[in-house]
Amino acid sequence: MSQENSVSLTPQPPVRKRNIKVIALAIICVILAASLVGVIALYQPTNTNLQSQITEKDNTIASLQQQIDYLQATTTNASVYVQQIAYLEQELSLMNDTLTSAYENMYYYENLTQLQASSILIYQQQATIANNTWVDAYNDVLNYAGYIVVQATSTTNSTYAETLYSSYGVHFDQNVTLGMSGTAVFPVLPCTAEVRIGNLDQTSAVVTVTVSYYY
Repeated sequence: MSQENSVSLTPQPPVRKRNIKVIALAIICVILAASLVGVIALYQPTNTNLQSQITEKDNTIASLQQQIDYLQATTTNASVYVQQIAYLEQELSLMNDTLTSAYENMYYYENLTQLQASSILIYQQQATIANNTWVDAYNDVLNYAGYIVVQATSTTNSTYAETLYSSYGVHFDQNVTLGMSGTAVFPVLPCTAEVRIGNLDQTSAVVTVTVSYYY
């Protein structure tokens, strides 16, 4: 009995189909490579774009620096203006004070012309006056023309007030009896006036005197 050797052979694809697959694969690789180059070209910034961006940033920095300089200059000017305002307010205050003083002087001299200014030379000054003597109640300068008023109370009936002065060639000496309670009025010029309170009684007198000046 004879034995035959059998060989199993794998069928091979046709050569034509294999070449088509290789060509298709090559075409796909070329397309992918071209796409990659395009993407790189699209997203890779050129030197020109970089320079443009740098220039734009430089311009922005320059603009911001100008704004800073302007703000600094404005702040400096504001400081100067604040100082000027403070100075002007001080000047205004001084002018208001001067104006107030001028009004006060005007009212003062207006009162002088109308004899509406007054002052108390002595107030309820008490003294004991011996019989047949007198004492100075007031002896000082009066700057304006006007009149003085002497008011007194006394423990005797013979109490009197006397005013003496010399001014502008006028020699004034007047005596007014006050009694136990009385008032005397004397006209005066600018002068050094002397106001006396006397007692003509035989006993001493306790006298309380007030002298007022109207000018």
